Amino acid sequence: MANGGRDSCLLADISGVSCAQGEVSAAVFEKYRIATYREASFKPFVIAAMIFLARVKSPLAVLGKRIK
Repeated sequence: MANGGRDSCLLADISGVSCAQGEVSAAVFEKYRIATYREASFKPFVIAAMIFLARVKSPLAVLGKRIK
């Protein structure tokens, strides 16, 4: 993992970019920017799948209808 094996989340405030004094400096954010974006890339799909599974009584039936 790019973060040394620790759980992480996306950075919110970047000093000098999104606010005057943030949680991380612009240089540190830039250093880990690509790894952070790659780590986060799959999360919207996981969230969408969780919402779908929670709202639909028969997910296989719904997906089967969509495929045909």
